[in-house]
Amino acid sequence: MTVSPSVQGVLEQLDTWFAERFTRLDSVRDELLNFLRRDSAGALDLSESVRRKLKAVATRFLAENASIDGCGLVLAHSALGTENGHLEWWVREDESRFARYSFGVVPGADRYYDYDHHQWFIRAFQQGAPALVGPYIDYLGVESYVMTLAVPGEVEGQRVGVIANDIQVEDLERALLPVLLECTTPVALMSHHGTVICSNSSQFLPGDWVSPSLNGFGRLPLHVPSDELQLLYAI
Repeated sequence: MTVSPSVQGVLEQLDTWFAERFTRLDSVRDELLNFLRRDSAGALDLSESVRRKLKAVATRFLAENASIDGCGLVLAHSALGTENGHLEWWVREDESRFARYSFGVVPGADRYYDYDHHQWFIRAFQQGAPALVGPYIDYLGVESYVMTLAVPGEVEGQRVGVIANDIQVEDLERALLPVLLECTTPVALMSHHGTVICSNSSQFLPGDWVSPSLNGFGRLPLHVPSDELQLLYAI
C-alpha cells in the first residue's frame, strides 16, 4: 500500500524520537552500572557511597530530559540472592526537584511491588532485549498512565537487572503532538492493542479504542525495539 510523503515523514520522525530515547537510556545505563561492583563475598556493593553516585546520575538524567518522569536501576532478585527486591528509582517532583521513590520490596508487605512479573522487566532482564511497554496505569508509582522503556544491565558479564525510565502519557503527547500536526491527513499514535495515545484529529481521542477493521485507515508499525506502537493513518 502506498503511503503519502506526509505520513511517511511523521513515521520517520516518530521512529527517530523513540530511537533517541533508547540511545539516552543506553548512555545512562552505562553510567549507572559503572559504579556497581561485587564485594569479596560476590554480593553487589550497594553502600551509601555507591547509592549517592547512582543518585547523581539519575537526577542529572531527569534534569536533562524534561519528558522523563522517573528513572533508575531495578535489580533482579536472582542477582541480589534474596527474596526482597531493590530499586534505585528517582522521580520528578517539579522542574528542578527530584526524589528517591520508595517501593514495597518485601514479599507479602503492604504495596509490594512484584516487578519481576512486569512485561518491561521480563523483556529486558529475562529476554535481554530493549523493551517499550504501555501505556498502563502505574498503580504503585505515579498512579497515572505511563510508558516504560527498559534495557538490560550487566555487571562483570552477568545480567543483574534493568535500567528503565517512565514517561507519562500526557508528557508523551506534549512532546509528539507537534510531529503529528505536521501531517496533512488524520494520524494517531497507538498501542498495539489499538488504544490511541495521541492524535492530530478530534476523531481519535487519547484512550479511545480503534477497530482494526476501521474503513479508510491503515496502520504502520514503528521501528522501536518491540511491536508496541503503531501509526494509524487515513488512506
